[in-house]
Amino acid sequence: MNNNTDKLLNNAKNNKIDVNKMKEAANSGNLDEFLSKNLSENTATKLKNILSDKSATEKLLSTPQAKELMKKLTEGK
Repeated sequence: MNNNTDKLLNNAKNNKIDVNKMKEAANSGNLDEFLSKNLSENTATKLKNILSDKSATEKLLSTPQAKELMKKLTEGK
């Protein structure tokens, strides 16, 4: 995992992102708006770039931090 991705995950974690609100935004198609409001412009842009790159997304989703976040996002389904 590259250093930028680690920084991105830590930034999101340190910003105390409300996982339930993020899940609602993703389900309603408003994830971009949510990210823009809850992350710095630089961090939101980096995340959007990673998510638009399949290889980078796969690397990101394979990290322990991302697995923990995905677990929280999918709880209750």
